[in-house]
Amino acid sequence: WLKPFPLKLCISLEPNLRPGYSLRFAGSRGFVVAAARAALHQDSRPIEGLPGWFAQPIRFKERAPRPPRFSALHTSRLPRHQRLALVDQQRHLGAMGLLLPSTPADGSCLKPGEQRSSRRFASMSMLAFLTLAVFLVDMKLQEVTSTTAKTPEGMNFVFTAELLAVGACLVLPVVAYQIHLRACPPTPRSPKLPKSSPSKGSPCSEAPKSPRTEQGNALRETTTTLRTASAPSAEAKRSALLRLNQAISAAAKEGDIAWAERWFAEIGRSGLDPDAISYNSVIHACARKGNTRRAGEWLDSMKAEGVRPNTISYNILMDACVKADDAEGAEMWLARMIDDDVEANEISYATVIHAWSRAGDLAKAEWWLRQTIEAGVQPNVVSYNSLIYACGRRGNVQGAERWMHEMEQRGLDPRVTTYSAIIDACAKSGDVDRAEHWMSQMVCAGVEPNVVSYSAMMDACAKAEDAERAEVWLLRMQERGVQPNAHSFSALVNSCAKRGDVARACRALSRMEDAGVAGDVVVYSAVLDCCSKAGDTAQAKQVFEQMQARGVQPNVITYSALARPFAHRGDWQQVEALSRELTSRGLAMNEYFLYVLLLGYATAKPKQIARAEAAFLDARDRGVKINKHVTSVLTRVVGKARCQELVTRSLRTDGR
Repeated sequence: WLKPFPLKLCISLEPNLRPGYSLRFAGSRGFVVAAARAALHQDSRPIEGLPGWFAQPIRFKERAPRPPRFSALHTSRLPRHQRLALVDQQRHLGAMGLLLPSTPADGSCLKPGEQRSSRRFASMSMLAFLTLAVFLVDMKLQEVTSTTAKTPEGMNFVFTAELLAVGACLVLPVVAYQIHLRACPPTPRSPKLPKSSPSKGSPCSEAPKSPRTEQGNALRETTTTLRTASAPSAEAKRSALLRLNQAISAAAKEGDIAWAERWFAEIGRSGLDPDAISYNSVIHACARKGNTRRAGEWLDSMKAEGVRPNTISYNILMDACVKADDAEGAEMWLARMIDDDVEANEISYATVIHAWSRAGDLAKAEWWLRQTIEAGVQPNVVSYNSLIYACGRRGNVQGAERWMHEMEQRGLDPRVTTYSAIIDACAKSGDVDRAEHWMSQMVCAGVEPNVVSYSAMMDACAKAEDAERAEVWLLRMQERGVQPNAHSFSALVNSCAKRGDVARACRALSRMEDAGVAGDVVVYSAVLDCCSKAGDTAQAKQVFEQMQARGVQPNVITYSALARPFAHRGDWQQVEALSRELTSRGLAMNEYFLYVLLLGYATAKPKQIARAEAAFLDARDRGVKINKHVTSVLTRVVGKARCQELVTRSLRTDGR
């Protein structure tokens, strides 16, 4: 029977009793003396060793069976002293044979730190007892030595006794430690986690923001059952590892490194061995947050634990380097992948080619394409798209077409992204006819153009200042059921702005609103630039007010475009008012707005020399970049000699 404990602790043990048994309580002030007895009406015999007041037959109401509540999840909400009391009660009932077989009997309701403290206390107590015993034996031997060591027989007796005492000191602790290990087996060793000292505010140092309650409770129940089972089956282990890997993968998709590492540690605490999927999921979590250093540490830990990294492990790291614009890092991981005899696939090589293409190094990207072919790996469409895109950024139409032809020779079918990239290359070079040729080639190949393709085509028209042609392509796009976006209308407005056609630009803005496309700051800034080139200040104010009414926040480029027509008229007061409004919105002046402000002082009658010098020095103190356009307009205001003096003073100040 049990010692006096709080009533709720005794009740929490009741669902774990064998069928037909319940608890009987007696006491006052919230503390009870509890004992287990047969609860069936037909079996009211008292249990041996219980007080006489339990011998009376008691009728119990029938109740539906309840699942055992004695688990680490349930008892972890109790204070530590109550958990220790509950373990004591559990052991008493276990000794009487009244607990269910699935109920843990080793104190697993304690937290890991409390289990270690309990084991440490037992070990220290045992060692202290052995030390005291050796001390008492040694004192007794000294007493015997003083009386019997005077004869040869006494000397032999003393030597034998000392030898036995030394042997006992060596053997007894080992025996006691083995007995302790059998009574309290150690918890399974968790896999070695990579060492880290994350800085404050880093993803690894942050506590999880919100615990995943439902998923966490289910997984903890699973792992608790696995830990408390004497010999879990292989199927149970596989199922538990699968669920934990799913939890790590879910945390990785959210970029939550803390929870991913926490679930990974739970694998080791459950006595399971993490596999490549477990490590790859944690590496993916680190990569999504851009923490490539931490991801690399997990890969090294994976190899140290004897788990062989696979192709996915290295591809995740290379992709993270590409997103961080670290082409050298992506190349380094591919080299390590090859050195570790891990097979690199077309995605591995395409990732490195994309990294160097994105960095603008066509020579490196082409070299890795040749390495791909030499390794016997067939390059995919992504590899050639990256090279075509890199050529397009430079306006190198011939280079883009060369890669297109090589791609077709290798039997790869170009995609819509491939054609869009080569059309964009033509747009950047202003070759409208060549862009239309590739647009027709795409349609003939059975590839449907998308909004990016049509927008690139309209960019080519804008580059050539052909507004009518741009409008034709906008109509074609709408006729084929492709919904234009803000970039499409921005290209149309740019084609009008380069010709100073305010009426056509405003019509394009109205068509954008009629199409239900939300305009952005780029579109409105392009219309303001068109008004600026035409010197139409009234229309510029109207467009600016319309932009604010639509909830679009202006930027410094918008204010520069709005202030330019006033500056050309010499209305420096209006330009200064816009400068104050710019500052009140928390925007910083740049070299473009400084040029417009100085232009207003230069065209004013009379010229505002003092204001121009003050504005220039103030902008210099604010760290605004001084370019040749700023110095040229400053020369118009203060003269060449004074401008050189101010610029020289500015350079000396920057050097100091």
